[in-house]
Amino acid sequence: MSESITRRSFIKGSTVLGASSILGGSVVGWMQKLAFAEGKVDIAAVNGADYFKNTIKAVEILGGMGRFVLKQAKVGLLINSPWDHPGSYVRPEITLAVIQMCRDAGAKEIGAFKSLGASYWRRSALSEKFRDEIRNIRSLGGGYTEVSVLRGRSLKKAEVAKGLLECDVLINIPIAKDHTGVRFTGTMKNMMGATSSSTNGFFHSGSGARGYYDDVEFLSQCIADVNLVRKPELCIFDGTEVLMTNGPQGPGKLIKPQKVFAGVDRVAMDMYGAGLLGLKGEEIRTTRMAHEHGLGEIRLARLRIQEVTL
Repeated sequence: MSESITRRSFIKGSTVLGASSILGGSVVGWMQKLAFAEGKVDIAAVNGADYFKNTIKAVEILGGMGRFVLKQAKVGLLINSPWDHPGSYVRPEITLAVIQMCRDAGAKEIGAFKSLGASYWRRSALSEKFRDEIRNIRSLGGGYTEVSVLRGRSLKKAEVAKGLLECDVLINIPIAKDHTGVRFTGTMKNMMGATSSSTNGFFHSGSGARGYYDDVEFLSQCIADVNLVRKPELCIFDGTEVLMTNGPQGPGKLIKPQKVFAGVDRVAMDMYGAGLLGLKGEEIRTTRMAHEHGLGEIRLARLRIQEVTL
């Protein structure tokens, strides 16, 4: 296994390299524990062909799923899954890894806001192994309630799934990909998966626009605004196969970074994910507007990003 760490973390870790060697422990593991103890790892990114293992490793670097999911917790998974073309949906291996980690942490129940039908699970050979866990996933997509969006600029109220407000732990699982309207789909855009069709319709036409993407400024602001409703406890990003064009549904140009990354700061996560498409996150309206709401850090240079290759 090879590992690369941002310059700041390497300098800090190197000062204790000799002590770690004397104690006979793993330098890599020791440095990861040190970084977690100091609260320094903001984004953990893992490269490799095994997306299931990548996901588990990324969360382990952050301190493990037990840091986010307590025993008997109700967990809601917000998964970008409706599309069919490669690079347009979160890989099932990532979802299955999250489910296993939540179960191991002692979660009481796990639910999903988007329907995960048989066609989704058939995309992974691992699904048969987890058929009982899949069968027990609750649906959180039905039953909406209207909420006021405090500090919303374009969106003053929204209909959101009741499960969004009732779950103890929200795990946002987007995929990095192109979007015809707002340019990039990430954690911010993924929150539309927990809102009603009428609220989504308002995002696109509430300003009086006739076409679906005629007012991208208004759409982007609504997306940033709805993220004020509920903060996810954890974000896990699929950067394994990235749709570079014709998003969100595809088909389009595809690249395969084979990367899964995890973190708590959703703005920072979108900034990092946008980089996979060669985009600057601050140029994306949803990211910039979310930062203006105070939802996260837009300057990646201020964060500890640890990258690992399995």
